[in-house]
Amino acid sequence: MTNQEFEILVNKLEKQASANPKLYRFKVIMLTGLGFGYVALFLSLFLFLMAISVSMIADGDFTFGNVKVLLLTGTLSFFIIKALIVKMEMPDGYYLQREEAPKLYEMIDALRHKMNTPPIDEIVLDSEFNASVAQISAYGMFGKKRNVLVIGIPLLTTLSQQQFTAVLAHELAHISNSDTALGAKIYRLRMSWGRLLQSLEENEQFGTFIFKKFFQWFYPRFDAYTFAMARQEEYDADRSAAEMTSPQAMGEALAATSVAAPYYYRDFYSELFEECAKTNSVPQPYSNFTEKFISLNDQKATQYFQEQLDEESYMTDTHPCLKDRLSALGVEARLPEKQHESALDYFFAYPGRIVSDFNKMWVDHNEDTWKEEIETFNDSKQRFDELSKKQVTSLDELLEKAYLSVEFNSLEAAIPLYEEIAEKHHHEQRTAGALLTLGEHYLESSDTAKKGISLINLAMSYDWELRLPALDVLCGYYYDTQQSELFEQTREELEKWADLVEASNEECDFIQPTDNFTAHDKEPEEILAGLEQLAQYREIAHAYLVRKQIKAIPERKQYVLGLELNLPKGTDLDEAEEALYEKYMNGLGEFEDTCVIILNDKKDLRKSMLSVENSQIYSLEDKEQAS
Repeated sequence: MTNQEFEILVNKLEKQASANPKLYRFKVIMLTGLGFGYVALFLSLFLFLMAISVSMIADGDFTFGNVKVLLLTGTLSFFIIKALIVKMEMPDGYYLQREEAPKLYEMIDALRHKMNTPPIDEIVLDSEFNASVAQISAYGMFGKKRNVLVIGIPLLTTLSQQQFTAVLAHELAHISNSDTALGAKIYRLRMSWGRLLQSLEENEQFGTFIFKKFFQWFYPRFDAYTFAMARQEEYDADRSAAEMTSPQAMGEALAATSVAAPYYYRDFYSELFEECAKTNSVPQPYSNFTEKFISLNDQKATQYFQEQLDEESYMTDTHPCLKDRLSALGVEARLPEKQHESALDYFFAYPGRIVSDFNKMWVDHNEDTWKEEIETFNDSKQRFDELSKKQVTSLDELLEKAYLSVEFNSLEAAIPLYEEIAEKHHHEQRTAGALLTLGEHYLESSDTAKKGISLINLAMSYDWELRLPALDVLCGYYYDTQQSELFEQTREELEKWADLVEASNEECDFIQPTDNFTAHDKEPEEILAGLEQLAQYREIAHAYLVRKQIKAIPERKQYVLGLELNLPKGTDLDEAEEALYEKYMNGLGEFEDTCVIILNDKKDLRKSMLSVENSQIYSLEDKEQAS
C-alpha cells in the first residue's frame, strides 16, 4: 500500500469513525481479533503437533521425522510465545508523592469522579514538553494494569492552572472512554507481531512464509483503522476537557503549547548555551525556561503560533493539527496572554524545590555534554569572528563562513556567501546543502523563483538525503503559487520518493545473510578511529565490516559491523543483547551509517560477511600479540 493509498483510506475511515464511533471501535476490535486469531491459530497448531510428537517419542516411536517435527514446532512456538510477551516498562522520571502536590491530587480526584475514570496509580514528572497517560501491565498483555500519568516540567511551568486542568481532563478522558486500555492492547499486539516476524526472519525459520503474506496485507489496513480511531479519540478527549473546564481553557492550552513547545525544542537550549558561554555559568534549564518564555517577544511568539496554524494534519501523527482542533472546539485562533502564576506554582507545595531538583538532575546527567556544547559554541564564535575579518575564497571556508553566519547572525547575512558558492562552485557535490538553502530563499521572490527551482533540482541530484526536504519545499511553492499541475507532479514524486526512503530504511534495519554485501569503502582515518573504540571492549574477539547494497536507493551508504563476543559461560544472550547493543551503539560512534550486529548466534550471517574480501578489521588475538 502506497502512502497515497494509505492517506485516502485514512481519510475515508476518519469519516466513518466520526459518524458512528461505537460501530467503528467494534470494527477495530474485530480487525485486532483477526490478527491475534491468526497468530493464535498457528500457535495452537504448532503446540498440537509438538504434543503429538512428544507423545509418539514417549511411546517409543523415536524416528528422525518425529524429532524433526518436535524441534521445528517447538522452535516456532517458542518464537511466537516470546513475541507475544511484550512487557511495557514503567516510565523513567520523578515519582511524585501526594504531599508534594496536594492540590494536584485533589484536582485529579475531582476530575476522576466527574468523568468516571479509574484511579491514577502513579504520577511521574519528566523533562519533556508533554503530558500523557499510559496503562502498564505487569506481564505484557496480561496481568493487573496500572494507570500512570506522565507530566513534563516544562509544560507545568508554561500553562496556567485553568489551562493545565484542561490538559489533565484531556488525558483522563482517554481512560474514561476506555481509549487507553484498547490502545495499549493494540500497541502491544503490534509490537508482538513485529517481534514475531523479526524473530522468524533472523533465525531463518521456514515458517516465515506463513505469516509474511498475511501481515503484508494486514498491517497497512490495521494501521489505517487504528490511526483513524486514535485521531477521533483526540477530538473526543478535547471535547471532554472543554466540558470539564471550558472550550476557551482548552483552546488556550493548545495555543500556548503551540508556541512554547517549538521554542523549547528548537531555540531555547541554543540560547541557553550561548548565554552560559558568555557568562561562564552553569545552565539551569528549567528555571531559565520559565524566565525566557515569559520574556519571549510578541513577534517571535506570533511566528511560532502562525507556523503551527499553517500546519496540516499529517499521516505521521494521530493528533489533529492545531487549526482543526481549535475549529472543533469552536474557539478563535489567537495567542493567550502570558501567565504570571504557572500550574507548577499553583498545584505544588514546594515548586522551587521541584525545579531545583530537576535542574540538578539535568546538570548531573548532562555535565559533559553542556560543557562540550559551551566549548563548541566558544570555538565556533571565535572561528566566526576570524572569518568575518578576512576575505575567504576557498570552498571550505565559504561553506564554513556561510553556516556560521546563519548561526551567529542571520540567513540574510549569509545569502551573499551562498550566492558566491553557487556561482563559483556549483559543480561540486558538497555544495548541495548550500544550493538548497539558497534555492529555498530565492523562491520567496517571483523574480528569482526560476533560479531557485534550478538550484533545488541541482541540490537533489547531488545528495539523496536532500531529495525529500527539497521536494517538500517545491510542493509548498507550487501549492502557494497555485501551479496545480506542477504541484500534483511534484507531490506524486515526493510520495514515491518517501516510499523509496521507507523501503531503504527497512533494508538498513533488517540485515539478512542473503543480502548483497561488498567490501567497505570507508576512509582509513575512520577505520583507525573505530579500531580504537573497538579495543575498549575486552569481550569483542573479532569485528567484521562490510557495505550492504541498498536496492531502493543504490547511492545510499549502509555498513554492517559484525561482532563476535567472548561472553562468560552461562550468559543468556537473549537477555544480555539489549544492554550490549545499547553499549556498542553509544560507544562505537566513529562508525557512521553503520548497523552493529552481534554474530554469536548468527552463523549464516557471519559466513556471508566473511565471504567478503578483507571484511575482518579487528581481532583481539592480533591486538594482544602486537602489544
